[in-house]
Amino acid sequence: MVRKQLYIEEQQERALKNKAKALGISEAELVRQALNTVLKEEAQTRPAEKSLLDTLFAEADQIAKDYQFGEKDSFDRQSLYEDDKRQNRF
Repeated sequence: MVRKQLYIEEQQERALKNKAKALGISEAELVRQALNTVLKEEAQTRPAEKSLLDTLFAEADQIAKDYQFGEKDSFDRQSLYEDDKRQNRF
């Protein structure tokens, strides 16, 4: 185990002592259990967030595939650089 030191508010101290006593465990064990609960909840929400992001990227990919650029659309680096120079962006 790794030793950690942290500051908590007085009301948290009282609540921690009372809860640990009621459960018959040490304060340190109660803090470890609480931390595990938070970390598990976070791990469970990440797949949903990842799924949402994957959906967004898939939709963006589909839009990019469906969009037809016109003949005048030019995106090469040199022409963009020249346009910026003509418009005094440098």
